[in-house]
Amino acid sequence: MSDVPRHQKSAHVRPVYAEALRALYRTSDRRLLICLDYGPERVRGLNRPRLLAKAFGVVPRLWDEGGFTLLELLIVIGVIAILLVLVGPALTTITNGTGVSSAIYGVKEVLENARAYAKANRTYVFVGFVEVDSSVDPAVSPQITTGDTPYGRVAVAVVASKDGTSQYQYAISDQGNDWRANYTNGAHLIAVGKLQTYENLHFMPVDFGSWSPTAHPNSKMARYQPTGPPYTLGHALSSSVTPFTWPLGSPLDSSYQYRFDRVITFDPTGIARIATSTNGDAIAHVIEIDFQPTHGKVFQPLPDGFNQDVGNHAVIQLGTTSGAVRLYRP
Repeated sequence: MSDVPRHQKSAHVRPVYAEALRALYRTSDRRLLICLDYGPERVRGLNRPRLLAKAFGVVPRLWDEGGFTLLELLIVIGVIAILLVLVGPALTTITNGTGVSSAIYGVKEVLENARAYAKANRTYVFVGFVEVDSSVDPAVSPQITTGDTPYGRVAVAVVASKDGTSQYQYAISDQGNDWRANYTNGAHLIAVGKLQTYENLHFMPVDFGSWSPTAHPNSKMARYQPTGPPYTLGHALSSSVTPFTWPLGSPLDSSYQYRFDRVITFDPTGIARIATSTNGDAIAHVIEIDFQPTHGKVFQPLPDGFNQDVGNHAVIQLGTTSGAVRLYRP
């Protein structure tokens, strides 16, 4: 640039000089030549193809306009399609994991609120759980319950005693007979909050087995186990003798939408129990709820004694006396 005569650095030079300079200067000096013809203030608003066309009298080629050929577009679309096929299963896993997390945090909140309500109102509160057929519309009555067969929709409801009594007497035999005799369509109960439902979720019917902190000190799933099957809600023997129906006002044996047989009871001091026909007022150390995700009504069975540090299951443990709710995920 220092070899260019002073008069050629002017913003405006007659076309005859620019014509001569085109023959003398290299291609890399085109910007200078364009400035000589049109001035820097006119160059700023022009894109590269237009500058070349004005300075050299050429028509810019198609790719100078920044477009794509049909072949290039087809290649990009093909790559995107392949990535979707590869990433799809991973996204499904992430979605299922998010669903389980949302459910266990929702159940945690229900348990904490139920205990707080029992203590604040000096009454008994009953938290019911049931799993129903996820292929049936939630508005249909009755909802189809599952027993030990997974169906993929878990419903949770909370009711409380109107008069502050438990509505049954503690006993070591035939406990709960008075509950059924006095149920009268739930006339002594009041609903606490709305019914909660969680889709693509299953109560695990198998026992996890021991996974203690001593045996697995570095495991996220390490915890102390309930003292027996009644205190693991997924177990068939966890059925309570204080069932109730939803909505309130329906009998225990018919005309209900949901029937809750897995019931955790909070007394006025906040202590949690699961009442069976023979356990009286026994207080277990913890109550456990085990969940795993489903795809509608389909789920992957877990074998006994499986590695709890692998998978997409979740555990909720409720401290019966402290009320602490702890969540465990692999």
